[in-house]
Amino acid sequence: MNKKIIISIFSLILILSACGGGGDGDSIKQEPTAKSYYQLRKTSNSDALEASIKKLMLETYGKITPIIMYVDAAAIKSSDTVDYSTTNTQENAVDEADRLKNNSSYLYVASSRKPSIKVYSIANGETEVTDTVRVNTKNDAPISGLYLTDNQLIALSGNNNQQYFSKEWFNPEFWSDRSTRLDFFETQNGKLANSYNIELDGQLISSRRIGATLYLVTRHTPTLNGLILHPENEQQVATNRALIEAATLSDFLPDYAINGINKGDILSASSCFTNEYPDNSNSQASIINIVAIDTNNNNSKPTGTCFVGNTEALYVSAKSLYLATTQTHYQGGNNLAIYQSAATTDIHKFSLKAGDISYKGSAEVAGHLGWKQELKSFRMGEFGKDHDVLGVITYTGDQANTLASPAKLFTLKEDESKANSLKILAQLPNDKHPEALGKAGEQIYTTRFLGDKAYLVTFRTTDPLYILDLSDPADPFIAGELKMNGYSDYLHPVSENFVLGIGKDAIPASTGTGDPRGAWYQGVKLSLIDVSDPANPYERNQLVIGKRGSNTAVSTTHHAFTSLLQTNRDMRVALPISVHANKTSSENETVSTYHQWQYDALFRYDINTVTGELYQLENIKITDEPINNYNAEWQNDRSAIIGDKVYYLHGDTLYSRDW
Repeated sequence: MNKKIIISIFSLILILSACGGGGDGDSIKQEPTAKSYYQLRKTSNSDALEASIKKLMLETYGKITPIIMYVDAAAIKSSDTVDYSTTNTQENAVDEADRLKNNSSYLYVASSRKPSIKVYSIANGETEVTDTVRVNTKNDAPISGLYLTDNQLIALSGNNNQQYFSKEWFNPEFWSDRSTRLDFFETQNGKLANSYNIELDGQLISSRRIGATLYLVTRHTPTLNGLILHPENEQQVATNRALIEAATLSDFLPDYAINGINKGDILSASSCFTNEYPDNSNSQASIINIVAIDTNNNNSKPTGTCFVGNTEALYVSAKSLYLATTQTHYQGGNNLAIYQSAATTDIHKFSLKAGDISYKGSAEVAGHLGWKQELKSFRMGEFGKDHDVLGVITYTGDQANTLASPAKLFTLKEDESKANSLKILAQLPNDKHPEALGKAGEQIYTTRFLGDKAYLVTFRTTDPLYILDLSDPADPFIAGELKMNGYSDYLHPVSENFVLGIGKDAIPASTGTGDPRGAWYQGVKLSLIDVSDPANPYERNQLVIGKRGSNTAVSTTHHAFTSLLQTNRDMRVALPISVHANKTSSENETVSTYHQWQYDALFRYDINTVTGELYQLENIKITDEPINNYNAEWQNDRSAIIGDKVYYLHGDTLYSRDW
């Protein structure tokens, strides 16, 4: 068997991906398709589901497979205040898994290096380890995240050490033989008592918790004993086809187990959907499971629904769950994986009600959700009077056929006149509002839906921040624009009048520098933006920390950002920064000079949410690391604010001090 050449998917995307989109206009000038292939269709019976899976399996494994070469190339919190921070989430009432969870008395920390959990008591202002538990994960993979309720801690893990998007996610074999495990612990007086565990076939894509219900989205790629993943001759093809034809539906469907005892299929055929694309370039023999688990019931059977196909991004509001999948349409010239010039994204909506998951409809929009997996959910947001409208911001390309607007906004809602369908209410730009979202050649760096506004940051040489007015979902428009040096990776609501942007400062590059972005990024930048008048936003305060090479984990995950609103309406903010500021061996440093690492620290700020004053406090600098000992684990840094104390988790070590 020939060896695949696997290099950088990120480089592949930057060089080879090309995107387009539908036309603009109030009437949404998208050519109607003969059939809405993206819609999910209820499976009529077990035989039909089995036939659908077998068809895709035969398309994937029942023919000689060419070797593919991969070429290098939050809503504002309520006015009620508490005395401790919690995990920073996209939606106020929807919890997300992270490696640090806390209440007012204890911190629960999942190691970034091994499958273990430490419990810290913070009684009387002292930090004391009260328990350490090792979790029996597959392949000793680290715990991927924790959930904490009043009396329960839930640890999520899988059987691989990679995030699912870090490799060629579009290859079926990458998803084969994956599993997701949940370990449930009772919490009492700083101790953890293991009560039970659930293991499900399939790789965890993402999860959310609403009340006592835990929602999981997993992807399972069926395989069979003896199946040849890349058949190279007709004999191997015949072997695969015989195995597939002889298999039963139960051989394909994912199972689940409680405390190691197999309980059979996670979901029945009657709970599943399929879709009917004209060819199989948009489908793989994968099963997406959307399941709900009642965390109050130790013997809870997962309930929910599933569909045959793909998905890559999850967004959850208090009452709805959305899955998004960018269709990739590979072109096979010279066995090279190349995206077609017009990418589209399918969006599926499911309603959530006390663990009941019900399919509501689907739509297709132009463009894709970007390349950073952690940021994809922020490209979507639910809003409207009844919180029944979905906003989606997509990227439509920076290739030779770039549209005047590299970004598009779509607003969608359930179509009452057509079953299982979401209708597009409007899009930007359009004939009435032709102004571009971003300049040609710019990329989307961050988006955020907050109330009846959406915020969009694009970047190439400067950071245009766009404020989109969504008060009329059928007629959105650009309310204001602000140009700043640098860009923001994350936007956080401070109050109704201020938004905090976190990213990088940048200096525009002169012609001929060869920098594809048109600017040299510098240190970490904080921008406090006054949005009280959307038509005239301005930068109320800005700070730049470190020099070129500095990073913050907030640019990787919003969970690294911590805030706590005080009773006097001041906001405490903490974020970890890995500071690069040491001089290099070069005597003549320029804006392109990459500086050496100097130290890691938790930076702390007080923000007056009324006036926009920003006060920098003394940071918690890590001093017990040898000089020049750059710690690549800065991306895992977290913090918590409890009362008048702040706790900084650096690697697997916890530091604390008075605020």
